[in-house]
Amino acid sequence: MKAFHPTFGRQPWPDGLRVLQVYALPDLPPGSALHTLLADLRTALAGFPVLPVPDERAHITLDMLTSAPADAITEAERRHLADQLRAAVTGTGPVSLQAGSPIAYRTGVRLDLHPDGELAALQHRVRAAVHQVFGPDSTDYPLGVLHTTVGYAAADTDTDELAQVIHRVRPGHASFRVSRIIVNEVYWRPAQLPGRTGLIGQQICWNTLATIRLDG
Repeated sequence: MKAFHPTFGRQPWPDGLRVLQVYALPDLPPGSALHTLLADLRTALAGFPVLPVPDERAHITLDMLTSAPADAITEAERRHLADQLRAAVTGTGPVSLQAGSPIAYRTGVRLDLHPDGELAALQHRVRAAVHQVFGPDSTDYPLGVLHTTVGYAAADTDTDELAQVIHRVRPGHASFRVSRIIVNEVYWRPAQLPGRTGLIGQQICWNTLATIRLDG
């Protein structure tokens, strides 16, 4: 596993850049299966150079506007995007998913999501709405297998050892729902790993611009 560095589409993310993105947010009531799984995984990651994602930043990336930074997007364009997204997801309803098993991948730990057909369809609706506002060349973000990230690597580490540790977390799966998406202004900031003096990782942060319910 290699240290994680954010990317803006397919390019390195410049320092200080803020970017408009669309996220699906998991429902995470205290004591829920996913809430418990994420907490158990954070415990398992202690001692590894991986910066965990806190509950309030758990997300599923649906799309990223890469044709312009956030400060170049007008208020009118932001409102137009939110309106188009509301129209695009009308009638879809919440999406039921299962998260897990946890996977140690190239730059961190993520949870696979399945069955992901409805979520993928939602993602394509989102992309179509973004293109309606900003054009077909506005999203150089690769649409891969949908997932939620549990932690981002702050330094190189032994992926095999980490994979064994997270595999022991039981239960390794959790059912949950997605009932809202957000338009947000995303930025990254350096953050020290808990209990690891001098080891700095990248922490995702955002300001929510619009929340769009899937259940009404």
